Amino acid sequence: MKKDKGYNFIKDIPVFISIAVLFVFAVLFLELPMKEFSDNENRMLAICPKPSKKSILDGSFQDSFENFVSDQFPMRDELLGLSVLASRAEGKQKINDVIYAKEKNGQTRLIDDYKEPQNEEKFIDAVGRLYNGVESADITVMIVPTAYQIYEDEMPPVLLSQKPAGQQDTFEYLKDGIIALEGSEKSGRINIVEGITDSLEEGKDAGYNMFYRTDHHWTLYGAYRGYLALAPYLNIPVNSALEDQMTTVSDSFYGTTWSKVVDYSVDPDTIEIYENPAWGKSLVVSYEDTKETSASPYNMDYLDKKDKYSLFLNNQHSLIRIDNPDADLTRTDGNERKSIVIIKDSYANSLIPLMIDQYETIWVFDPRYYRGSITQFVNDHPEVKDVLILYNLQTMDNDRGLGAIY
Repeated sequence: MKKDKGYNFIKDIPVFISIAVLFVFAVLFLELPMKEFSDNENRMLAICPKPSKKSILDGSFQDSFENFVSDQFPMRDELLGLSVLASRAEGKQKINDVIYAKEKNGQTRLIDDYKEPQNEEKFIDAVGRLYNGVESADITVMIVPTAYQIYEDEMPPVLLSQKPAGQQDTFEYLKDGIIALEGSEKSGRINIVEGITDSLEEGKDAGYNMFYRTDHHWTLYGAYRGYLALAPYLNIPVNSALEDQMTTVSDSFYGTTWSKVVDYSVDPDTIEIYENPAWGKSLVVSYEDTKETSASPYNMDYLDKKDKYSLFLNNQHSLIRIDNPDADLTRTDGNERKSIVIIKDSYANSLIPLMIDQYETIWVFDPRYYRGSITQFVNDHPEVKDVLILYNLQTMDNDRGLGAIY
């Protein structure tokens, strides 16, 4: 008869540890206060949904509750960082839609994965509605490539073989569609800025960072290279003082791309700004939605926060008015153009300060938040002779304000 050796406690230790860990996290989940906003991800967090018969039956309650648990899970950022560390140890080079690229100097660059656009026609249609509705102003469209294109040579070769169609192909499709909108019966023109990619490539080859290594936005110098491509289309002479008056204001910036992996082995970015000493005398920046005013296009309070990029134009606002009575109105075509309307995503926030010296009034619209008609606004302000639409290729496809451009 085989002798019973009794219960082996040792072999069940991992089970007890797992149960204890789950119990601790359950207690923390219930006891810790719920967060409304994630500084790390710069977004609102899901709150506990209220169940209803309809939401339970159609599954929306279950989905909302899953998002709530995911957003409010204790030590969420720390656990994400550990998970990424483990994935990197396994040799993974794309994690949470973030590509790990290597600069020539050995520094890591984080690049957001690029998804092929699905809404090109929607964008062209929105631009067409604005163009047809505006009575006399010229329309200029500026579509900016992302770091995915400019830093393709730094990406892991294995991922390059899985690339979607190139961003240049999408740009050419948009260009053809937008140029075709122009009608001979209208006094205003419509055009799309070309040469942005070449300008960014030149800046990159000169040793400058065109995009932040931890964020999806372009750097101030990248915006400057965009400005060089844009200037001829707006008939503004290039402001030669810009490049020499860029000042570093932070060397500890971790952007939204980094927030998807929370990897502290990646070095932080520096942020630079351009300031004209003469601004303090006459410049007025008015945030029409909050009724705030400032003598600068920067809110330096953001330097003490995680979301440092928001120092440009004080984060997001539905409508901003920038007045500079001392602007140089010299134009390459000899025509006087004092005012411009800019319809934009957040890429424009770092480019607009570079244009302040050349316009008496700049109206800045974020169609995600503006509830009026931009077309009607332009028609009600006959002094506006130019309208600039500025988006990056990825935002252009998924921006929820796209349909409100006009």
